[in-house]
Amino acid sequence: MKQHFWSPQLHLEINEAYDQKDKSIIYGLFGPNPTVWTMFMFFHFLVAGLFIAFAIWTYVNWSLEKNFAIQLFVMLLMIVIWIALYFGGRLGKKSGMAQMHELHHFMRDTLRSEDIHAV
Repeated sequence: MKQHFWSPQLHLEINEAYDQKDKSIIYGLFGPNPTVWTMFMFFHFLVAGLFIAFAIWTYVNWSLEKNFAIQLFVMLLMIVIWIALYFGGRLGKKSGMAQMHELHHFMRDTLRSEDIHAV
């Protein structure tokens, strides 16, 4: 499996089953690479912050009856950038779907192997 920017990760957690002796419960969580997730969240917060700042600036210029066309344009640009980030994330999620299935099959096959003895 060749990793790329959008490659998903599988986090497994093995917990003891308290109601059954010598058994465990495995929880799995598929998710994006933490670096990619952090970058996307940073961009979303940056776009939201700029949108709010320019909205305030636009309102102030409007209430002072000054020209506010540039600020309004930047606000609309932030909306377009947010939509681009949204669809970029959706495309990334779709491109990592095949690898997510590979990870799931690898986990399933590993847990069914002869090395693990279920009681």
